Amino acid sequence: MHQSTYGKSLDLPPLCAAERLFIWGFRAKARSGSAVPTAADIQQVYDHFRVGDAVPSLESIIEIFACTAHTAIEVHCPTCPKMSDSEHGILRAIAAAQQERIDVAREQFESWLPPVGADWALAPVRGLATIFRMAGLILPDRHVRSFDHDRTMAMKSWLVGSPTLH
Repeated sequence: MHQSTYGKSLDLPPLCAAERLFIWGFRAKARSGSAVPTAADIQQVYDHFRVGDAVPSLESIIEIFACTAHTAIEVHCPTCPKMSDSEHGILRAIAAAQQERIDVAREQFESWLPPVGADWALAPVRGLATIFRMAGLILPDRHVRSFDHDRTMAMKSWLVGSPTLH
């Protein structure tokens, strides 16, 4: 995992609940080989927030990255309080998809994926974005392309017993 030594102060707004939930799920699914959280934990947390149907979309997005990426993405462990530029870019793409700005989402995915991979990613991205929106979990469009590596998030455990971002 990347540990930044960059010490600039932060002036960005904190992540909203929808962003924290998405990033935790993305990180957890991307690291599915580790013991915690388990697939059942991820499903339980997403079910708790009424977005359990988004888990297959998460899996598809990660599989597309694993099979087609021409550039590595930096994904931290689920409990890391720091966000990578890659994770911010993925949030930007999901937020754009929620707003039906598919061209912005596709452009973001093309920074890591070939054009065909970006096209493949759009269906699960749109599905996940719709499921989150229908549950009232709206990801804000922050209009920022590159974020500070030292942006932090406080961690806590949800009542369902799985460690998540708070």
